[in-house]
Amino acid sequence: MAIMRYIKRYYVEIIVSIFIIALLFLSFYPLYMLVIKSFKTISDDQSNPFGFPKIWSLENYEYAWIVIKPYMYNSLFITITQTVGIVLIGSFTAFAFVRFDFPYKNTIFYMIISLLMIPGIVTLTSQYELVNKLGLVNSHWGVILPAISGSIPFATFLLRTSFSGVSSELLDAATIDGASDFQIYRNVMIPISKPIIWTLVITSFIGGWNDYLWPSLVLLDETLHTLPIALVNFTTSYYGMTGGYGAPFAAYVISSLPLLIVFLLASKQFIAGLTSGSIKM
Repeated sequence: MAIMRYIKRYYVEIIVSIFIIALLFLSFYPLYMLVIKSFKTISDDQSNPFGFPKIWSLENYEYAWIVIKPYMYNSLFITITQTVGIVLIGSFTAFAFVRFDFPYKNTIFYMIISLLMIPGIVTLTSQYELVNKLGLVNSHWGVILPAISGSIPFATFLLRTSFSGVSSELLDAATIDGASDFQIYRNVMIPISKPIIWTLVITSFIGGWNDYLWPSLVLLDETLHTLPIALVNFTTSYYGMTGGYGAPFAAYVISSLPLLIVFLLASKQFIAGLTSGSIKM
């Protein structure tokens, strides 16, 4: 009877808890399978596909690292370069809109952020034609430069909102003390806006690291491929030869480590940026 009274009293909380547990299960079960299978041999996976490995083997990781190591370097170069470009150009542009007065400033700003309303898939063909005419097909810069230009509207909108919250009295005081515009940008705007900047860094890094479609169109030479392309090819070929997924799953785990490291290093700033009011979730 006590249990029934408890259920009647807290039935809403119980239903919500069950729903949350179900969502957590659906979210973490694929991750569980990914990690578990990455330690299994092919025979172990076939005989016991859902259980723990009989022997925790690192052979899959050794083989996966040999296969994906060159592509890891490609992805790191592309992702880091385009992330730095997005943050620098976006912050310069946002600072210009906040700091300076020039004709049609608001009109230009609204024209920039209106580009956010255009789906990227719509401009895919024209973007490829432009990259081809510039001779950037089969080049890492053919991936980096379009990624930077496509992210500038969001970066400008995000950082302008944050920069606008900086007190004008603080900027005037810095000007009176003899600080140049670049010094104000570097010593005032950037330190105050670190949470939002780190939020932009994380979102840009994740987007660049996981991008598959555009690099697969531009990077024709296999030696230039990024990790997502290499992982798809590796999974297909390995399963065709062995009928298993152990080594590809190990490659997926390895490829997720840079994202995990970046998030752990900037998690506090990222959470602060999401809750600071500059991003409306």
